[in-house]
Amino acid sequence: MKDVKFAITDIETTGGGIKGNKITEICVLVVQNAKVIAQYSSLVNPGTEIPLYIETLTNINDKMVANAPKFSEIASEIDKITKDCVFVAHNVNFDYNIIKAEFSYLDLVFQRKRLCTVRLAKKLIPGLFSYSLGNICTSINIPHTDRHRAFGDCEATVTLFQRCLDLDPDYEVFNNLLNQRTAASYLPPNFKNSDLDKLPASTGVYFFKDKNGVPLYIGKAKNIKSRVKSHFQEKSNRKYKLMQATFSIDYELTGSELLALLRESALILKYFPEFNKAQKKVSRPYTLTSYHNQKGIEQFVIHKNKVSPVSWMKFYTREEAIKFLEFICQEFDLCPRYCGLQTGVSHCNHYKVTSCSGMCKDEIHKDQYNHRVSKAIDYINQYENSCLLVEKGRTKVEKSFIYLKKGRYAGYGFIEESEDIKGLEQFEDYLIPQTNSSYADRIINRYFNTNKNITRLNLNTSEEVPDRQPEEWFG
Repeated sequence: MKDVKFAITDIETTGGGIKGNKITEICVLVVQNAKVIAQYSSLVNPGTEIPLYIETLTNINDKMVANAPKFSEIASEIDKITKDCVFVAHNVNFDYNIIKAEFSYLDLVFQRKRLCTVRLAKKLIPGLFSYSLGNICTSINIPHTDRHRAFGDCEATVTLFQRCLDLDPDYEVFNNLLNQRTAASYLPPNFKNSDLDKLPASTGVYFFKDKNGVPLYIGKAKNIKSRVKSHFQEKSNRKYKLMQATFSIDYELTGSELLALLRESALILKYFPEFNKAQKKVSRPYTLTSYHNQKGIEQFVIHKNKVSPVSWMKFYTREEAIKFLEFICQEFDLCPRYCGLQTGVSHCNHYKVTSCSGMCKDEIHKDQYNHRVSKAIDYINQYENSCLLVEKGRTKVEKSFIYLKKGRYAGYGFIEESEDIKGLEQFEDYLIPQTNSSYADRIINRYFNTNKNITRLNLNTSEEVPDRQPEEWFG
């Protein structure tokens, strides 16, 4: 590392992650050939109030920074002193991204090579209980005065940096960290490179875990490795806090995207991870029901928040319900007026369903019409049948299945393609039972409403039967 200049930097801020976080103090110590050759230190007026908890931590208050320069007034100094330097900090992405954001507010670009002393210390001083600056200094006897102030923390970081240089005489670790061009260079400070390497480019769910192995965040992805890497690039305050708390990432392969959605939902409900936005409360579904009206005509109706003795299907948006009713009306030659598609009219004049059975004009007998309704209900009832939805497996020789018991999610499993499933007894040994939820109902419902090529496997036959799904309904 001879002749390379390192701008070792520390900042104090108003707190709250990265976005909207403003600098209250900054210190830069430039090191070259093991000597400090330049320095800059200043309080900074953040242009906003300093929260009490930050004032308690740093002893920097609003009065102290009232007459301090704003960042816009010192930006040229920061740019000049760090120019042609490697930007070094303890947990470098925090300091670097906040400084970069301050330059961005001024429509200026700040771009430097980065080096993190947390990652250096983990490589060169392994086995410490904690790699926070204060704990490292205590563990390896580095003087650390004026903690949580920019100059005091920066001085301690310089000493730690020099210790790491002494432990890496051939600069192998330094060069490796400096030359990273992958997502590893953006890894959270507590995250292991080996955890990233083991992640598969396959479909499934993944878990960000804390130091005790407790899930902090659960997500699903078609490509787990790619999705996890994308988390490292996000700059939201919430994502920053998640990255700081993450110690490992685990995963569970599903093969099927549908199964990944179901597993994600079930695992979130099981663990309630801190950083998952709570699953939005699913509103009470729209229910498709039917009844005999005063004329003795079997009439379909969609309602919400009402108890009905007959419930044929559930929908989680009114649009889904209307789309299905339009299909039923056309497929079985029914009357839009008696399918809940038109109200306040004596005769049908629907904007989309141009055909009509004539029931609204008494052109057919009610028994003939009700027979058509019965056929429509028979069709609807197929969605309440117990069946398997056959999906991709985790390997090329495997299939996954989702078990619907009377139309409700009841479990999943994986089975080799060579196995011959003919009934409940054949797949029971492979079944992993699950508890249904309103979220699972919605996932399954949307799956049926948005996929054309669904394969159902009835449990009383080995024949694979493509689901009856008209293009105009599911298009």
